[in-house]
Amino acid sequence: MNLKIFFGATALCLVSAPLLAEPVPLVINDNIKPKSYDRYIKAVHRELDTNGIGLAKTRYAIVQGMLNTKGFAWVFDGEGEGYILARFDYRGDTNVMRIEYNDKYVQLKYHEALGDYQCENIIEDICYKNGRGYYNYVKNLTASIDKQLRQR
Repeated sequence: MNLKIFFGATALCLVSAPLLAEPVPLVINDNIKPKSYDRYIKAVHRELDTNGIGLAKTRYAIVQGMLNTKGFAWVFDGEGEGYILARFDYRGDTNVMRIEYNDKYVQLKYHEALGDYQCENIIEDICYKNGRGYYNYVKNLTASIDKQLRQR
């Protein structure tokens, strides 16, 4: 949950800000350091074309992609307008991806993680630096969702 803190003259108020989910074409900033290889970042965070199948079928393709991912399945961890949260737990480490979608694209963005999957350099929810395990597991999820989108 995104929280904004406002300090008033006499009170502290927490106001929940809505999460804006909007997939956008991936543009990798080469000036960012530290950074993993571009091919790893693209394999995880590139936008996937929905081929105009509609929002309901896109959402279904995402859920099916989560369930049919090579290796371990991803667990549904919640959703909001235009996104689904997918969680992966392995050997005490946790990774949560926010899968954003609209009528044109689906895109995986880093949401949060514990243990070895914590992003070392995150900019605009794109993980620029992480370990090989993160990129392998999330790449499999991206490929699975892409496959489901192409089958609809």
